[in-house]
Formats: sequence, C-alpha cells, structure tokens
Amino acid sequence: MNRVRLIDRLHQGKLTRREITEAAALFGVASVALPMAPRPARAGGELLYFTWAGFEDPGLFPAYVEKYGSPPESTFYGDEYEGIEKLKAGFEADVVCPCIDVMPRWQTSGLQPIDESKLLYLDDVFEPLKGPADAFIDGQRYFVPTYWGFSGICYNPTLSGITPEEESWRLLYDERFKGKIGIWDSTDAVIPVASLAAGDLDDPYRPDGDRFEKVKELMRKQKNLVRFYWNDTSEVSQALASGELLITFCWAGTYGQMKKEGLDVVWAKPKEGLISFNCGLARSNRTKDAAAVYDFLNASMSPEAGKYMIETFNYGASNKKSFNLVDPSLLTEINLNNPEEGLANSHGYQFVPHELKQLHINTFDEIKAGV
Repeated sequence: MNRVRLIDRLHQGKLTRREITEAAALFGVASVALPMAPRPARAGGELLYFTWAGFEDPGLFPAYVEKYGSPPESTFYGDEYEGIEKLKAGFEADVVCPCIDVMPRWQTSGLQPIDESKLLYLDDVFEPLKGPADAFIDGQRYFVPTYWGFSGICYNPTLSGITPEEESWRLLYDERFKGKIGIWDSTDAVIPVASLAAGDLDDPYRPDGDRFEKVKELMRKQKNLVRFYWNDTSEVSQALASGELLITFCWAGTYGQMKKEGLDVVWAKPKEGLISFNCGLARSNRTKDAAAVYDFLNASMSPEAGKYMIETFNYGASNKKSFNLVDPSLLTEINLNNPEEGLANSHGYQFVPHELKQLHINTFDEIKAGV
C-alpha cells in the first residue's frame, strides 16, 4: 500500500491490528506495541511516543535522532479516540499526536502544559495554526502544531465537463453526476460538506436545529446520488481512473499521489472554501525525561522536519521556513504553493461536543440504512 494512502487510511481509523502491524513493517518498524507491554530502556532518550503508525519515521524529527542516536520508542493507536481511552485507562506516554479539533477530548487524558519559552520554532509557525483556542487552557499552551492539510474535491475534467467556474461543494449533490459521486464514509466529511453546500460558512462542523435540518436534506439527496461511500483512498484513485467516479471528496495528499500516477484529475477550489485540519504534538501523562520531550518537540517543528513532511507525506508543515527548502514545482503539484492564502480562506476543523457528534453519527447511519 502506498505510504500517502496508508497514512490517509490510518487517519480514518479503519485499519485492523493486523494491518497496523503490516503498516509498521512497511515503515521499517520491527514490532508494534499492540497490546502495549513494557519494553527495556533504549538509546533514543527516555521517551515513549504514542502516535499514528508511520509518524515514527525518523525523518520527521531528524535533530532528535542526531542527538540521541535513534528514534524514541513508539506505539500506535488506530484513531485518536482509541488513544485517549487507552491513556485514561492507565497507559502512559510522553508525547501524543493530536489534531486540534479533538484537543478538548485529549485534555481528559491528563495532558501536561508546554513551556513556550523552551520552543525554538514557535515564532516560525503560520499564524492561523499557532494559537487556536483549543491549544490553551487558562492561557497555558498544551498543543504545538507540526502539520496540516486540506480536504476538497477531486474530479475528472474530461469526463465530467466541470469547469473551474463551477467549483463548489454543491457539485457533490449535482444530478448530472448521479451514480458517479464519491464521499468519505465519515461525518467529518458529510456534515461540513453539506453545511458548506447549504451556505453555512460560519460554523459548518456543528449544525443543529434548523441548520441541521438543511444538512439532513442534502445528506438524503446525496445518498441517492453517490456511487459509494469510501474508506480507502485507493478506492478513489481506481474509481476516478476507470471512470466509475467523476467527482469525489478527497484530501490534497491523495490528489498529489494521483497526479504522480498520471491520472486526469483536477483539485477543485470550492467557492465556499476548502476544509482544513491542524495537527501536531502534546505532552502526555508521563515525563521520564523532560529534556528529551522538548528536544522531540523542537526537532518535530524544525524546518528540516517540515521539509520531510511536505516531500514524503504531502502534508503542509507548520513551520513557514520549511517551504523555502522544497522544490516549488512540488509545492504547486500538491497545492501547497500558497499556504498562507490557503489557510486563511479555509474552514479549519472544530471540536464538536459529544452529544451533537453522536446525533450527527446516528443520523448519518440512519440515512445510509435508508431510514
């Protein structure tokens, strides 16, 4: 499985334990702590990194490896909520890899504050990523950004006949493409997409009341138009290549990979704005070596780490200086050539309270089931 596609699938929380072990082998990890068991101390500092499989890649924190001689010990979760529950159940780690929209839930697992005076690259972080409200409690930082990216629309321009002037989230509800539409099988896609298509640009992630009624109407319409709801980005690539799909929700990293494969595909820029995510690192519930923790945070936020993130994973780096180290043609190819403009004009994922999130999930499940 391709590395970019694998990371996408891991972020969906769709891999089995066996697949996670296979993924770890792909990334050169000898073993995965599933189930989690004590391990002897190792050279990579007294640090345990609890993250997505694939993000233990030494290229993502080169200065740490250079200083300590090897990467930290790593263990993995299939999705963020699984990771949070394991920490609450007693598992201990030094560093975790949250996304900002899930930070209120991560806070229930015993995160520790981060001393900003010990962060070497915070001033180099893009402003929209640096200080979101959920990174703080009572003015104290608990989250540092390391990577980000966009969700948008990919379409086949030749077979669909779509023009740039038409680019809108409403295309995913267009009768012209009945049976040729794809969308990620997640409320993290169907809810904000329907909200934006309905014109709710102020808070597309938390529709309720009358706003949610409009979203449900579009979700029901889309149910009768989609070819399939997808869980694996390889499905998207294959379906667009064969003509089974003409248009789909997709991630910028997936688009970059499809372009590398020579597919006839366009990355749309919906007039309502792209969807964006902001992810990074937090100090977890254990500190055996505080100096190693800050060395890891700084190594992960460095320009060199960001360069590797862009080139290898096709995600944006939080450090502005990383972009100066990357071939401009690659940035253009993966739609990261205007990061500040893109971030400013996008809708960043926001935390959805548990009861509202469950309502969204239950409604989506009912619509898929034809209720």
